[in-house]
Amino acid sequence: MNRRKLTQNKRIANERDNRIGLVLSIHHAEGIDNPGNYPSVFNRNIYCVLFWVYPDDQLATEFVSGSPDLAWNQKYRIELDESRDCRFLHVEVLRCGSSSESNPGTSNGMRLVGRAKIPLPDLSGKTEGRYGLVRLEEDGYKAEGHITLSMKLIKIDQS
Repeated sequence: MNRRKLTQNKRIANERDNRIGLVLSIHHAEGIDNPGNYPSVFNRNIYCVLFWVYPDDQLATEFVSGSPDLAWNQKYRIELDESRDCRFLHVEVLRCGSSSESNPGTSNGMRLVGRAKIPLPDLSGKTEGRYGLVRLEEDGYKAEGHITLSMKLIKIDQS
């Protein structure tokens, strides 16, 4: 059988046929707004995780209540753009509450209580772990709390 007949009505596969996706599972966070350090923060506050690979494409989890330990157990898929820098996942834990410790300078009542910059895994590799968070304080940054998540890069077939 000749090559022309074999490839007639068939598309030749190449690297462009596969896109890359990040499968992200945000499990839980611990040590957030520890009552020993922040007695004015009450358990009726709600929290969410804001996360992104690209700053102009931010996503957020659902809101959960409680502190100092929070659970989301939510899964997401983010399509990556090979033409843009996609080496890190940025994560911020935000509190939305009415306590006196809330940041009065924010118009939406949200306060950043922890952030992390986590390297993405290799293609077809999986990363799962507990990552330290840093919190912005008046005199700089303070290491406080952890977030547990898992990530996997996958090829997304375009067919």
